[in-house]
Amino acid sequence: MHNQGQNSQATQCHTPAAAHHATHAGCCGAAKANHDAIAKRAYDIYLKSGSKPGRCQQNWQQAERDLQTAAH
Repeated sequence: MHNQGQNSQATQCHTPAAAHHATHAGCCGAAKANHDAIAKRAYDIYLKSGSKPGRCQQNWQQAERDLQTAAH
């Protein structure tokens, strides 16, 4: 359970990827598939790092790098 004082971005960071996607209604097609893959990878990074709060942006950026490397 999250503290009431946390902002929605921090709370959103700690949700499974599927719940996170619901906040991005503008995504569609290939962009959505890419977004979904990044979100899933970012959540995996979050879990593997011990579910440490405050690293949403870093986890997302690492996920993007990981997926770009895997694609090449």
